[in-house]
Amino acid sequence: MLDAVNFEDRGKPAAVVTTSNFVRLAGSLARANHLEELPLVTIPHPLGDPQAAANRAREVAAQVVAAVTSG
Repeated sequence: MLDAVNFEDRGKPAAVVTTSNFVRLAGSLARANHLEELPLVTIPHPLGDPQAAANRAREVAAQVVAAVTSG
């Protein structure tokens, strides 16, 4: 989350990938940093084992790319 804030502060687009359990926290942190429009890409919680996490990353990769390139 803080990396996204730092990127946005420097004018670089960012998106945050968060699990469903942390969406509210991520949204609160975005609002606290005046980044209400910061894209949040949500995946199911928990991540599970490394293979499950990798599968979830592949599933949302296009959403992350779209979030940081939709300007």
